[in-house]
Amino acid sequence: MNKGNNKKIGIIGGVGPQATCVLYSEITKFSQVKYGAKNNDDYPAVTIESVPIPDFISNKGRMDEAFFMLEKAVRNLESVGCTRLCIASNTVHLLLTGLQRMAQVKFLSVISLVAKKVNDLKIKKVGLVGSSILLGSGLYEKELEKCGIESILPDEGERIIIDRIIRYVLAGEDNGRERNTYIKILHNLIDKGVKGIILGCTELPLAINYEALGEKIINSKKVLAEGIVDYYYT
Repeated sequence: MNKGNNKKIGIIGGVGPQATCVLYSEITKFSQVKYGAKNNDDYPAVTIESVPIPDFISNKGRMDEAFFMLEKAVRNLESVGCTRLCIASNTVHLLLTGLQRMAQVKFLSVISLVAKKVNDLKIKKVGLVGSSILLGSGLYEKELEKCGIESILPDEGERIIIDRIIRYVLAGEDNGRERNTYIKILHNLIDKGVKGIILGCTELPLAINYEALGEKIINSKKVLAEGIVDYYYT
């Protein structure tokens, strides 16, 4: 364990707030299980900047406004001594290149971390679910292609259902009307021969119980949490 180091993690959260809370919980668990954290001073130094940016799950219309707010968040996190930054949202990674360009410290990218995880698992054909904007961006596909991994995505109609599921989580509402359809989407991907499914939205792990799918699920939130503690302790 790397006690007393000068590292500090800055998390841009609030997108959405529930997923940000769970991310911090996962950081705590990985610190305990992987690095033996027990006492207060064993855990990572973390600052969370919760930013209520405009929604662009399905529409890019307010991305410029969101970028301006996120730019301020980066400055705030740098001003309190953060040595590594991350974004607790897959979709907001559409703005990562611009944010990294103006930042003084490096970001941990959940997209890169997940692609590495899939490669380490020796999966060559993977399913991907996430917001319509993320799925249409090609961010994951490009990163996975670098590792020779094929991506299988839901069709347009299925993406609309997934967006609704994400919104139910954000609103804290029951997703019963869409749950079975969402489960069917996941099974459709498996029927197409994928060996794993990336939950490419930090709200989706909160949508249903994925126990029946077992190790086929690659939870981007957990992957990011593990990447954060690996950076901190090594």
